[in-house]
Amino acid sequence: MAMLIMLCVLVGLLVFGISLGIYLHSSPLLRRGIRTSAVCVNVGQVAAGSMLLLEYTPVGAPARQHTVGPFVFPPVRVGGRMDVIYDPKRPQEVSLPERLPKSTRGLVIAMVVSGAVLAACAVWIV
Repeated sequence: MAMLIMLCVLVGLLVFGISLGIYLHSSPLLRRGIRTSAVCVNVGQVAAGSMLLLEYTPVGAPARQHTVGPFVFPPVRVGGRMDVIYDPKRPQEVSLPERLPKSTRGLVIAMVVSGAVLAACAVWIV
C-alpha cells in the first residue's frame, strides 16, 4: 500500500510540475504575446536534428536571438523568416506560435487533478 501511495505522489508531482511549467511559459504569451517575424541567422546540427537561431526585434527594444528546434526538416534556411510570439514585458520569453497551446484550460485542469491526487495521498498517509 505504501508503494502505491508513493507512486501516486510521484505521478501527481510530475504531472503538476510539468503542467505548471508549461502554464507559466504559455500563459503570458497567450494573454499579451505579440506576433512578429524573425529571421533565421544560423542553422546548427544536433543528434535529434537541426536547431535554428532566430533573430527578432521587440517593439522599442534591441534585437534578440532565440534558438528553436530540433527539426528533422528545418522549416527555413539561413535568411528565411518565421513567425514568433514574444512577451512585451519580458521580450526574452518567446515561442513559435504552433508550439503554444490554444488555451491554458487543459493545463489548469491537469494541475487541479494532480493536486487532488496529491491531496488524496496526503489523506491516506495521515
